[in-house]
Amino acid sequence: MYDEKTNNFSIRNVILQFLFVALFIFILIWLFPMKSDLKNALNGVNKDNDVSVFYDQIFNNNVIAMKEAAKSYYTTERLPQTVGQTVKMTLGEMLEKKIILPFVDSKGEQCDIVGSYVEVTKYETEFVMKVNLKCTDQENYLLVYMGCYDYCQTAICEKNKSDVSTPVIYPTNPTPSQPQKQPEPQKQPEKQPEPEKQPEKQPEPEKQPEYIYEYVKKIDNSYWKESDWSEYSETPVTADKYTSVRTKITKQKVLLGYNVTTTTDKSKPIYSTQVLNTGTETILVCNKYDYVTTGQTAATGDEWVYVGLETHYEKPIKDGYIYEFVRFVDESCPNNCSSRTGIIYKVWKKSTQNLSQYKCVDSAYKTIQHTTEVQYISGYEKTTTKTPVYETRELKTYSFKKREYIKSIQEDKKWSTYNDTTLLKNGYEYTGNKKEK
Repeated sequence: MYDEKTNNFSIRNVILQFLFVALFIFILIWLFPMKSDLKNALNGVNKDNDVSVFYDQIFNNNVIAMKEAAKSYYTTERLPQTVGQTVKMTLGEMLEKKIILPFVDSKGEQCDIVGSYVEVTKYETEFVMKVNLKCTDQENYLLVYMGCYDYCQTAICEKNKSDVSTPVIYPTNPTPSQPQKQPEPQKQPEKQPEPEKQPEKQPEPEKQPEYIYEYVKKIDNSYWKESDWSEYSETPVTADKYTSVRTKITKQKVLLGYNVTTTTDKSKPIYSTQVLNTGTETILVCNKYDYVTTGQTAATGDEWVYVGLETHYEKPIKDGYIYEFVRFVDESCPNNCSSRTGIIYKVWKKSTQNLSQYKCVDSAYKTIQHTTEVQYISGYEKTTTKTPVYETRELKTYSFKKREYIKSIQEDKKWSTYNDTTLLKNGYEYTGNKKEK
């Protein structure tokens, strides 16, 4: 009986699980469409609304954005000044000058910032602005005719579409116009009927000059400039509209003074010296010393003094003398009829000086006093000890920062027609200056 109950229970579970799976699949099909459904829906969308039209609209909007940005940028001063002159600005330069916001093409990619450009060429009566946009999927350009027309609100504006009856085609390199050569008159046939006489054309009244007026708007760019917080110090600072103050309280030990104690160290005696007399003594004392001659002489260095000529029959030898040979001499003796040969010498004597002795020349007996030094203990060293005394106090310190009001007023000037309500509503005022349009 237990086995039969178990089998019945298993079959019921299988049926329930199957029903739950079927219900889950049905919910998925209902919530999420099939791939074929999506394809059919997409084809239906493509048939009803052409996507290419939407892409063209994006491209056209980007061209118009470039045109409007260039119109606002090319004021009279930035336009070409001579006929045939062209000024050019690429899309990259427009983005750098912040006169247009970045945009993308239909594929979400940025257009060519070099191949996309705006160029303005001056012709005799007007300016032609070419707006060329080059993207990944397409490239095209737009021609805008500009000039100083009666309906312009500024110095130069775009020509009304109603005034452009037929396209104007200009040469690639425009040149100033030359006076056209009048055709030669053709030979008229005889008896040509006279043309009817036209009424005289009345002179047109002189056109009054039109003026544009200068407007100015003062833009207040003033601001508050704040300094950094200063270091904390004990100097009090008061807060005001130019000064912000913050304080900090800390506990700090403050030195009140010192407790001084003095002790005597018996192990460190202080010695003094006393002079005592021990007796007297009589001694011979010299009062004066001087040099006294001794009666002797001595040679003085290498100096020699010439004495004269001397004749000698034998070789002379004598200390302190130098004999220099001069010549021989013969002498005959008449008494014994004998003769002998002598020598004449130049004699040099070494110079000498008297010797002296430095000795006492004046002496006397003198009695002197003998003394001795005796040391004794006159005291002991003292040690001084200083113990600091502190007190804990609350210390208040201050930190501050300054702010300064920097006043900066800029003027934005524009030229426009009289009573330009748009400028007046935006805060512009007349400056009193005007010039011919």
